[in-house]
Amino acid sequence: MNDAAAPPLDAVHGDLALHARAQEILSLKARLEGLTGSAWHAGDAQRDLLAQKALLRTVLDESPDFIVLKDHQGNFLLCNQPVAEFYGTTPEAMVGKHDGHFSATKEQADQMRASVLAIMAHGRTEIVFEESTDHRSGQTRWFKSIKKPFLGDNGLPRILVIAHDITDIREAQQKVQDSERRLRYVLNVTGEGVWDWDLRTNALQHNQRWYELLGLDGTHLTGTVRDFQNCLFPEDLPDVMAAVQRCLDGHGPYRHEHRMRRLDGSAIWVLDRGDVVERDAQGRPLRMVGSFTDVTERRQAEELTQRLAFYDPLTGLPNRRLMLDRLQHALALGRRNGQLGALMFIDLDNFKSLNDSHGHASGDALLQEVARRLRDCLRANDTAARMGGDEFVVIAEDLGTLPLEAASQAQVIAARLVECIAQPYELEGKRYCGSGSIGIALFGLPDDTADELLKRADFAMYQAKDAGRHTLRFFDPAMQEAVLARAALAADLRHGLERGEMFIHLQPVVDGQGRRVGAEALARWLHPVRGVVQPLEFIELAEQHGLIPVLGRQVLEAACKQLAAWADDAATRQLTLSVNVSARQFHQPGFVEEVLQTLRHTGADANLLKLELTESLLLHDVEEVAQKMAALRAHGVRFSIDDFGTGYSSLAYLKRLPLDELKIDRSFINDLLSDPNDASIVQTILLLARSLSLKVVAEGVETVGQQHFLARHGCPFFQGYLFGRPAPAAAWEAVPA
Repeated sequence: MNDAAAPPLDAVHGDLALHARAQEILSLKARLEGLTGSAWHAGDAQRDLLAQKALLRTVLDESPDFIVLKDHQGNFLLCNQPVAEFYGTTPEAMVGKHDGHFSATKEQADQMRASVLAIMAHGRTEIVFEESTDHRSGQTRWFKSIKKPFLGDNGLPRILVIAHDITDIREAQQKVQDSERRLRYVLNVTGEGVWDWDLRTNALQHNQRWYELLGLDGTHLTGTVRDFQNCLFPEDLPDVMAAVQRCLDGHGPYRHEHRMRRLDGSAIWVLDRGDVVERDAQGRPLRMVGSFTDVTERRQAEELTQRLAFYDPLTGLPNRRLMLDRLQHALALGRRNGQLGALMFIDLDNFKSLNDSHGHASGDALLQEVARRLRDCLRANDTAARMGGDEFVVIAEDLGTLPLEAASQAQVIAARLVECIAQPYELEGKRYCGSGSIGIALFGLPDDTADELLKRADFAMYQAKDAGRHTLRFFDPAMQEAVLARAALAADLRHGLERGEMFIHLQPVVDGQGRRVGAEALARWLHPVRGVVQPLEFIELAEQHGLIPVLGRQVLEAACKQLAAWADDAATRQLTLSVNVSARQFHQPGFVEEVLQTLRHTGADANLLKLELTESLLLHDVEEVAQKMAALRAHGVRFSIDDFGTGYSSLAYLKRLPLDELKIDRSFINDLLSDPNDASIVQTILLLARSLSLKVVAEGVETVGQQHFLARHGCPFFQGYLFGRPAPAAAWEAVPA
């Protein structure tokens, strides 16, 4: 038999069994030799010897294993019947011969003899796997052999070889390996990424295709279910793991389409399937297997079909079909939440002339650029769509609950679109100046329909065309007039700020004895035609058109100049002056330096300037608010929370910020004496202020009864018509303090 390298196999007889059998044979042989040397001439001993030899031959021949005893030259001293049959001879015929007489080739015989001699030389028992040819059938057989060297009675080395035929085991193992190899091949050829999850150890195994689909190899993986989770996008993870959990809970196989992230960061869409294939006696899952298929091409084809069905192929905007669907949705949502919206119909001016003079390629380029500008100009929740030709539609939602408010918001959006469309274009290397006309129809009433709205907006668009193009019109003439008036007022406000038409009125703040301790500066606008305009008419306009920072700077400067003027009079030099600061103004990057610069160039005392902030301002970026307040407080500027109680203030914020004062909103003072809830709120605010060591000013005090109630509960300062209406500084100073 020939030595050959082979993987470890689980033979029927293990190593211990082979060792034991070798020891048994050697022991029996020793007994025979002992009998031969001590009692050879005695009759009983002779019979015992013959019996022992017969027993040894029976043991050897009945053994299923191959048993061989060799001398120090590798010649056979003894072999059993299975060995002789394997070589096609008899046990007696093999004695005194070596492997060369029976092996297929001289090389095999030399290899066998060399192996025996080597084991004898270093005297160590070895277990080897050997390959040999059956002389009866010509087939190759595999053996697991133990080779045990020992010294014979003459002191010469001997070797006992016991070989167990493991050909059937090896062939069975080979079949399993071939089957697994074929299975791996089939799985890889099918394109499936296969996985096997052992829930007992959390180990996760994959086939080669799994790695290929995701661009991974073993170095990127932990070998646990975490590998699968790491390949999911965070937004997809909850849904995928929920599907897996339903399967684990016994609801049957799962099937789920989701994205998976490749090593390079790209995404593929997969159809993922899995099922539990093993559970314990209590029904707990032990093993789960599954696979996924790359369905990216199908998903892309579906998306392309979707785009062709619902999107304009030239501009990428929603087409008429999708626009109508979104308009229906906007109408339904507006009915539920009470919010009004606007449908805007846009037609490009003189588009036909461009096509005729420059060709359709230029016309297509213009349409694509207009679509891009519409997307850039609109809010996130607005929809722009292409109706066909040079006509576009915009759906603007959530414009407010009041018609005038919604119309004003729509006018701002539409005006921005008109301006955006009118910017010059570069079309095929040539400069082109175009424009658009926009018709607007508000929606939000119960009877509004998509078809009717389109008709109204289309009609309004033609009114814009008749008005000279490059403009906008509302469907309702009355609404159009109101919006135009509001737009004109906004334009006047911008010019008024440029011309310095803003000034301030002062309303006194008094203590418990009615003595003036300061005032609040209130903005007024001296319109060249309308005269003095109240804040209710222009503050919201300033917010909508981004003019609040400019307005706030002018009011602050007027207030600081007033403080500087008061400093020259002993009767007024100790008075404080409060100025309202909007959230947008406060969050301007240069706000702190702007205030300090104004104080410096006006000469006003920073310790007498009080900035009134709203509660809503505290809700956004508290760190920034605290830093800016601290920077100004270090120069003496004081702070007050205006309209306290109408918003939301965390007590932690109030303790953390460098505040001096709370102002109770007038809405709580109005019904103070008739509404127990308002009375309780006012008392709570007063207690809170005392606990935080903050001053309190009650706004909107108009009756003596209100003042007495407030004073009785510890309110130290008051502001309202009872003590004086807002008035110019000159008129205010003429009244004795």
